[in-house]
Amino acid sequence: MSTYILLPHPGHSRLFLDRAAGAAVRELEALLPGCAVTAEQTAGLACFRLTSPEPLSQAALADCARASLFYALFEERENGLLRPVEAPQWRYLPDSLNTILKYPGKTNEQFTRMLVNLAVWAGGGLRERPTLLDPMCGQGTTLFEAALRGWNAVGLEVQQQPVQKGVTYFLKFLETGRYKHKRSEERRTLAGKRIARAVTVEYAAEKDAWYAGDTRRLRIFHADSALCGQLLPKESCHLLACDLPYGVQHGSSGQEGLRRDASALVRACAPGWYAALCRGAGAALAYNTLTTPREALADAMEAAGFAVLPAAAELEHRVDQAISRDILLARKPK
Repeated sequence: MSTYILLPHPGHSRLFLDRAAGAAVRELEALLPGCAVTAEQTAGLACFRLTSPEPLSQAALADCARASLFYALFEERENGLLRPVEAPQWRYLPDSLNTILKYPGKTNEQFTRMLVNLAVWAGGGLRERPTLLDPMCGQGTTLFEAALRGWNAVGLEVQQQPVQKGVTYFLKFLETGRYKHKRSEERRTLAGKRIARAVTVEYAAEKDAWYAGDTRRLRIFHADSALCGQLLPKESCHLLACDLPYGVQHGSSGQEGLRRDASALVRACAPGWYAALCRGAGAALAYNTLTTPREALADAMEAAGFAVLPAAAELEHRVDQAISRDILLARKPK
């Protein structure tokens, strides 16, 4: 047996409050199948013990390092000493792509990473260079998580301002880092009416890769998520990760605004998501349990053809007084 001690990121417990340990165990179990995970204390510090029948492979170590809570990993020796383990480099772009991006309503990048990891697990793994779909992408936090992993990404956002801000930020990041890139734009019409505007950024982490044609793409559509099936080629995306609207009014105008229950929105949009996803693709939807019943959200996904996976214990956690967040996992049948 091989035993490892994982130290979590100092900000992880703040993000998940009293559910931090349970959420971390669920995520690590998904990333490291066959590995027993327990939450413990070492020298007064929270940590996680990973017990594996065999030493973790380089691929498993890379999966471990992708965990949203990952900070440092040690191998436990028979004499009780801990040997630092250097995890393989897995980032295509630096974490700063997401950590320096700040705006009201932004999903925490640690939670975003967990959401993406669980979508991968729901689909039973991925091909080498997948395309991630976020059908309600805001300014692009989830798309940028895909980009720093070296994946292609496509998002839809119904509001114009977040699209503009997200594209502007990404282009500025690439320019500042001196990454080779190219921006293009297109408009989509249906029955003579414009239904979408898309901005595509093609880029590469290294100049040699750029000139060799080894590039990545990030595309954002200014469009209604319900049009996903008409805008994207069928079975062109390999996983879906989305932080659904929480249905919370932060202003004081008293106007009702958008629907508070996100399940009605998902029921209208999920058929298009289903069409755009490959067979066997996993989906992870974050939602507010105080405004959206899990059963209604699950029914909406199942009505579109998705198979909803059993609820994972201890993923639900309080964000603030108006938001208690949970994650629904689903899979498009093969």
